[in-house]
Amino acid sequence: MLQKINHFFATGFFSGYLPFAPGTWGSLLMIVLIMVFPVINNVYFLSFLTISGVFICSYEEKMTGVKDSGKIVIDEAAGQLITFMTLNTGIPLLISGFILFRIFDITKPLIIKKLEKLPSGWGVIADDIAAGIFSLIILKTAVYFGIL
Repeated sequence: MLQKINHFFATGFFSGYLPFAPGTWGSLLMIVLIMVFPVINNVYFLSFLTISGVFICSYEEKMTGVKDSGKIVIDEAAGQLITFMTLNTGIPLLISGFILFRIFDITKPLIIKKLEKLPSGWGVIADDIAAGIFSLIILKTAVYFGIL
């Protein structure tokens, strides 16, 4: 039973099973959750999601024997959430943040690629957190200069 519950959360309520680019679906899931429940856009929920995500991903890896399976999208959810930390999330900002995060998550420039090599769940989550931080910096800069 624990394995099924863990898998449910690891796959973003099974959104990781949707066809074509499961990470994109995991990111979109977080966008929808932020729109429906804006209260989750806070440091407490992000901390909970990130820390529990490390354990969930580690357990999933142990149970399946697959390192960073594409079906695991809880890491995208955490990274996408960090993209909007401390920002008022209107539709233009959500779309911009989604695009930025996906670019950083897919291309993995700079240190992001190296973070994947961390052990177990830490490696699964860390690269997405870094992608979220880079996206947040760009969004904050765009808001500051009145671009968004």
